[in-house]
Amino acid sequence: MRLFTAIRPSPAAEEALLAAQAELRRLGRGSFPRREMLHLTLAFLGETADAAAAEAAVEALRGAGPISLTVEGVGQFGDTWWAGVRENPGLERLALGHQADLRRRGFAVEERPWMPHITLVRHYRPKGEMLQPFLPPVEMAVREVLLLDSLQREGRSVYEVRRAAAL
Repeated sequence: MRLFTAIRPSPAAEEALLAAQAELRRLGRGSFPRREMLHLTLAFLGETADAAAAEAAVEALRGAGPISLTVEGVGQFGDTWWAGVRENPGLERLALGHQADLRRRGFAVEERPWMPHITLVRHYRPKGEMLQPFLPPVEMAVREVLLLDSLQREGRSVYEVRRAAAL
């Protein structure tokens, strides 16, 4: 299994993300995640056979309380473009605490600094001079954390929910 924990965007945030993707499509080409693939990763666990420990780590978040966050702006890492998330101490505490818990459970979670973002397009090639796409601020409530399994089905990547924990 290839597992990661994530937050899915609210319907309003999802619509704003899709609008930003549409603008990027108009301005260039790349590999755009489908609507159902949009997410904010809290921790990437990678290949593991220990789903029970990963599920327990997600369950440990149950009842932590909802978090409000703001999705805004567009940035890039090389040829990957993403939507940003306004600085949010509550979200950072949730993610970093969750990552520490996963490490205690034996998972090799990345040590590099966590930067919350939602990938809009990979392998992006603008058609001409690139203008920064606009993504207005969209507030959303985070009420659930998901443990997702990244699978290949009929030649397509899909994410299957293995566990959901209400905050």
